[in-house]
Amino acid sequence: MSVPVEVAVRDLLDTARALYGGDAPAQLDDLERRLAEPLRLAIAGIVKAGKSTLLNAIVGERVAATDAGECTRLVTWYRHATTRSVSVVARDGTSTRLPIHRAAAGHFAFDLNLPVDDVDRVEVGWPAPALKRVVLIDTPGIASLSPGTTARATGFLAPDEAAPAADAIIYLLRRLHPADMRFLAAFRDTAAGSSSTTRVSACGASIRACCR
Repeated sequence: MSVPVEVAVRDLLDTARALYGGDAPAQLDDLERRLAEPLRLAIAGIVKAGKSTLLNAIVGERVAATDAGECTRLVTWYRHATTRSVSVVARDGTSTRLPIHRAAAGHFAFDLNLPVDDVDRVEVGWPAPALKRVVLIDTPGIASLSPGTTARATGFLAPDEAAPAADAIIYLLRRLHPADMRFLAAFRDTAAGSSSTTRVSACGASIRACCR
């Protein structure tokens, strides 16, 4: 009988910690913490590919805006929490809790208190059962007209010098666009993409097909 992957990884981490003794590197703590967390699933695609719509379908509630214009300019993490909360994490690592309210369109909204370029990510805590099993990450649209938006998306999804923060990526396609081809080629050519540390699944225009 084969050993489950999670058990094998835990055994490997325990062996590494025993070999290091009291000099175990911080990376082991990071790996053990990641192993205990739910899967980190990023949703990506060009502007208006349906990223926020898919996220809302998975959560089962309209938490992400899906208006006609660009709705996601920042990397936004959705985690399970007992109460609703929104925090903005700056590039210097400081975190600030923000008041939230419902917008006229029905989704939740908040007022960002920092310039967009100073923000690393937005952290949303939400009491949705689906988020107990997965951390969802809504990413800015590729091929955005907003300065810096595409760079924030590609920098998060395919960093040049670090392992990606997401465990897997769903890439949405309405139709094959040159920007899709450029991003997927760039992702493949990164060290992370070449080593297959992150799995990418490309989905067509049908949100229902992606959720099956």
